[in-house]
Parts: sequence; structure tokens; C-alpha cells
Amino acid sequence: MNPNASPDEVQALLDRLEQRLRGANHGDAIDATLVAPRRTTQAVSLRDHPAVERFRRELSDGLIRADTAHRFLSLIRILLESASP
Repeated sequence: MNPNASPDEVQALLDRLEQRLRGANHGDAIDATLVAPRRTTQAVSLRDHPAVERFRRELSDGLIRADTAHRFLSLIRILLESASP
């Protein structure tokens, strides 16, 4: 670039550079995520599942001891925490 270039010449060069950079930019990870198809999950709530209802009923009827249930649920929590990234 000419050290004596006018402001208009400098601006024209900057505009050309910006156009080239825009043309070369294919986006980043955020852009790729925004244009990707919406993600779905197969996760479902087990709150009303018959097995959970039966567990609650047996726990409240005294067929399952509370400390056994607590240890079992703690084990499930540990397994879920170790499986998540």
C-alpha cells in the first residue's frame, strides 16, 4: 500500500478486504448449530409409569423399607451422574 494513499483509497482497500473475508467465512460452530435441524430427545418422564406407581404404593404400604429405597435411589443417582458427560 502506498504510504501517501488517500483516505478514500484506504477505505476502498478495507472494503475489499472485508468482502473477501465475508466470502471466505463459512461460519463457526454456533452458525452450524443454528442452521442444523432441531434436535429431539427420546427422554420421557417416568413419574406416572406403572412401575413407579407400584414402587410408591409398596413403599407406603411398608412392603419396602425406606432405607432400602433410599440406598437404591442413591445408587441410581450415582449411575446417572457417572453416565452423563
